[in-house]
Amino acid sequence: MATHPDADLVPYLRGQLAPADRERVARHLDECPDCRQDTEQLRDLLGHVARSIGQPPEPNWARYRAELREKLEARRARGRASWWWRPVPMALSASVAGVVLLLAVWTGRQMLTGADPFTQDEASIGRQLSFLEEYQLVERLDLLEDLDVISNLDGLDAGRPG
Repeated sequence: MATHPDADLVPYLRGQLAPADRERVARHLDECPDCRQDTEQLRDLLGHVARSIGQPPEPNWARYRAELREKLEARRARGRASWWWRPVPMALSASVAGVVLLLAVWTGRQMLTGADPFTQDEASIGRQLSFLEEYQLVERLDLLEDLDVISNLDGLDAGRPG
């Protein structure tokens, strides 16, 4: 047979295969001595594991119920003792949110009413460039986009009366 049912051997031995799959594996084992030998080794291994583990102990249901009652009673007692603690996380979260909101509003207000948005270096450069107020071109900055106008600024100033 072309394919060996390696993955199906353990479920086959444990009786966990569907009837059609069980029949398919059984037919293959009849025809394939290697898979038969693997199946026997797996059967021995599974038996050895089962013997070494042994049977799990029987649960003591009375003790389990008693422990469960104790745990439930302890949880109820904890809930009654800490009734005052429940609103604290909500109040703490609201306080933190309020402080963050206050800081955001205060910082925004400082930015709107605060100092000059220019640095001192920019202001000093602006004072030195006061001669630009005399140019009519500065009033119409859209003309500065034209490269011909920029290259002929000196010529435009020379033609101005004054």
